[in-house]
Order: sequence, then C-alpha cells, then structure tokens
Amino acid sequence: MANPLHPNLITGTVGELLTQLRLLQYGVQAAPPLKDTGNDLIALRGWVIKCVQIKTTKGDTFDLRDLPEKYHFVVLIKLEGEGNDIFLDQTKIFLLTKEEITKNTYSVRELSEKILSRNIIDKIFRV
Repeated sequence: MANPLHPNLITGTVGELLTQLRLLQYGVQAAPPLKDTGNDLIALRGWVIKCVQIKTTKGDTFDLRDLPEKYHFVVLIKLEGEGNDIFLDQTKIFLLTKEEITKNTYSVRELSEKILSRNIIDKIFRV
C-alpha cells in the first residue's frame, strides 16, 4: 500500500477534526496553525482567541506530560470503537483549562465533570 498512515496519526487526526466539529457547535471556529508551533488548533469566538491542545486515546487514561508551555486549554477525547471502526456517537470529549491541570495523567472516570458543554465553552470564551 502506498503512503500508509500510522494508527497514531489516524487517531490524532480524528481527534483534531472531531474537536473542530464540536467547537463549531458552540460557535467557535478552530483551525490548525499554518506551521506546527506546538498548538494543535487556534480557536476563535468573537474577539477571544485561544490556543488548543488535543489528546486523543482509545484507552482509559490521558497522559499530559508532553504539553507545550503555551496553550489555554486541552481537549481530551476518548474514542470508542472496535478495530478500525470508530463510534463517534459514543466518543467522550472533555475539556480542561491549563489552570485546572494539576497532575500528569487523568482517567476517563475522573473527568466526568469536564464533559465538553456550552457552559464550559461560554466560560472559556467570555469577553
């Protein structure tokens, strides 16, 4: 097969695209920067601009040890599926601001209060 895609590249890309779609549901435009400067997406709502990190996993924990120095929030995506099939309607999406991150790893179970919602987005993108 020509130009095979590594499974980690597919997982990460699905996470980024899903984040763009979900943010758009809450009136936030998001796109990757022209050059990879350490942030996965730049998000804009009104006059508020935020730098976004995205961590996507098929497992039950998120490793946040390699985050860049400059970002505003992290979107954590728990993909559900079997093999190469991803069940987007069962995927869980969480959001933590930089200030909320107090340790290197988080389990899906302990993030239940941080499910992506309008309320969380409104707080982050408050003018």
